[in-house]
Amino acid sequence: MRAILHCDLNNFYASCEVLQNPSLRGKPVAVGGKEEDRHGVVVAANYEAKKFGVKCGVTTHEAKKLCKDLVICSPHFSLYNKCSRMVRKIYESYTDKVEVFSIDECFLDVTHSKIFGSPVEIANEIRERVKKEVGLTISVGVSYNKTFAKIGSDYKKPDATTVITEENFKSIVWPLPVGDLFGVGRKLKEKLMRFGVLTIGDLAHMDRNFLTSEFGKVGDDLYKKANGLDDEEVSAEEESPKSIGNSATFYKDLTDLKDISLAFTTIAESVAERMIKKNIKVAHTLSITIRDADLKFYQKQCQIPPCRSSELFSKTAFKLFTENFTFLKRVRLLGISVSGFDERAQISLFDEKTDKFDDIMSKIRQKYGHNKIVRANALLDSKISSALAREQLDKKSDD
Repeated sequence: MRAILHCDLNNFYASCEVLQNPSLRGKPVAVGGKEEDRHGVVVAANYEAKKFGVKCGVTTHEAKKLCKDLVICSPHFSLYNKCSRMVRKIYESYTDKVEVFSIDECFLDVTHSKIFGSPVEIANEIRERVKKEVGLTISVGVSYNKTFAKIGSDYKKPDATTVITEENFKSIVWPLPVGDLFGVGRKLKEKLMRFGVLTIGDLAHMDRNFLTSEFGKVGDDLYKKANGLDDEEVSAEEESPKSIGNSATFYKDLTDLKDISLAFTTIAESVAERMIKKNIKVAHTLSITIRDADLKFYQKQCQIPPCRSSELFSKTAFKLFTENFTFLKRVRLLGISVSGFDERAQISLFDEKTDKFDDIMSKIRQKYGHNKIVRANALLDSKISSALAREQLDKKSDD
């Protein structure tokens, strides 16, 4: 029988901040952006802060009202990535089948890792090593499939191991709210509740054909997951993405074309860098996303010469904007996305040179830090050029 672990780092972002600054230990800590930059939202909070009702999504102003002694830290991405890599090395010392689910969550297939002990012994040893070698705590779910392993890691927190087997899953899993099932989001939960499905057990007892007729393949997958029939493999290989993009919300509404151009330059660089990290060399299509001050969304796309050039990305994005959206007087968010990846495409000598420039920029930043090399126009407004760093964490949440 398969042995799957789901390892979930407890309060990862806030715990990393405490790790960096030990004087914060035992104090209520939250990670979030600055309120004056319109990023004053809590995106992570430790257990001490949660006791006061501080949670993801509340503004830092509201969080301070709930807990007057709350310490709010700005995000430190290099620290989070460093800690995540250290923990992953520990996982990889037990199995080569490690599937990265997010920066703080991984699935491990330890079916053939008997040399290190039973699955439960491996889980407990990993917890102790992560605590001792990195200084963080994790919760681990142990089961025979990925769905129940993930439920297990959420079942007891912090710093716990929960085992869900074929014999006990009905008593542990079935009483849980249906929204706790991996893959059931808010909208799907609301639809299921309209059919009287409140718990995972209710879902497990639904007619399989009815679920399939109402929800298609998703319905059949839900039935299998609720009944412990999930047979999805732990995949150590990342699937090739169909598109790569990035977006940013800015500290002020952008009203000047110079600011729009600067924003697109910054976003284009991050998109090219993501392509480099995914080893994708060529994109054929570029699209831009815009949200104005009234929170209305606009999109436009076009074909581009096959390349991975941040310069071409930014110029094309700016051209799409000026040709289609100059009627927008106040811009709140901008985004760039590229797709149509084709490794067989031929690129021009000029584009090849600009692609190499992005490669060099990426290597320097990885080695010395993102701010060690920037384009000159990034100095015109550092808050615009650094917006992506804040946006990256704002899109994440903690347990």
